[in-house]
Amino acid sequence: MRKQSSAIRVAYNMLKELEKEKTRNPHAQIYHRLRQLFPKLPAKYIDSAIYKAKQYSTDKPVVFGGKRLFEKLCKNYLTGKVREKLKKQWKEKRQGTLISIGSKADKVNRLMRFEDLNGQLCLRITIGNREFIYAKVLREPSNNKDKGLTFMAMLLESWQTKNYIPHTVELKLRNGEVYGSVSFEIPTPEVKYTKESGVIAVYTNASPIHLAVAEVSKTGELLSYQTILGLSQNSKDHQEWILAHQLLDIAIQKGKAIAVENLKKLKKGMRRDGKAELRKKPHQWNAKKFLQKLKRVAMLK
Repeated sequence: MRKQSSAIRVAYNMLKELEKEKTRNPHAQIYHRLRQLFPKLPAKYIDSAIYKAKQYSTDKPVVFGGKRLFEKLCKNYLTGKVREKLKKQWKEKRQGTLISIGSKADKVNRLMRFEDLNGQLCLRITIGNREFIYAKVLREPSNNKDKGLTFMAMLLESWQTKNYIPHTVELKLRNGEVYGSVSFEIPTPEVKYTKESGVIAVYTNASPIHLAVAEVSKTGELLSYQTILGLSQNSKDHQEWILAHQLLDIAIQKGKAIAVENLKKLKKGMRRDGKAELRKKPHQWNAKKFLQKLKRVAMLK
């Protein structure tokens, strides 16, 4: 983070100078200079540093670390813990950035890659020549419109089809913890299947199996059904994504839409918050989270 943050500042200053000189192809000159200054920094991090530097406006002066924090630190009356806290915040903003730009030309994001390790989503971060660290991705979707769900659906699809998703990952240091953001293109969903040919009905509160799937004709006749057992604790989240893809494959094969129940309209006992034997099941199965995954996968099929 410190090395690339320094490279971003150098790239920005060089951009300002080369812009005054109206230099053609400034990227090549800046890249060559950064390679000399930061020989151990992977080449893709240098390219990403130049990309990040170009995001800043060269018309106005930029205070890396934040202008307001810098001005506060310049005040003499701030001492002790208050000053140390502000200094830490300023250093984190100034030195705590790491970004890796994804492109369609690359088969994968070479420096920051999402991987599944025993059911836990991790980000593999390159820190040197064939040197990596793995960071656990600790994030829960805020609601059913959360774009993180769409990215997870796209990611799992790419693992299965070996088709790369161009995405950019940026990490930032904040209060001693690392926060990340992912930029990617969301495909426009197309409606391919409707209930005119019948539906694949998904019931997430089946007891004691937890999930039931029924094929229904357009006139409401039951054609077939199957049940699915509960998920293991170790890789529950990953299995839910796999299951969502399996259900979509069934719907596509049958040429039918998927229908799910509205959890908000279920009776209290059926939501598993009224009966003692049903309250234990959310540990094995989370209907709301699974349906969120199912909707996101459906957008991509």
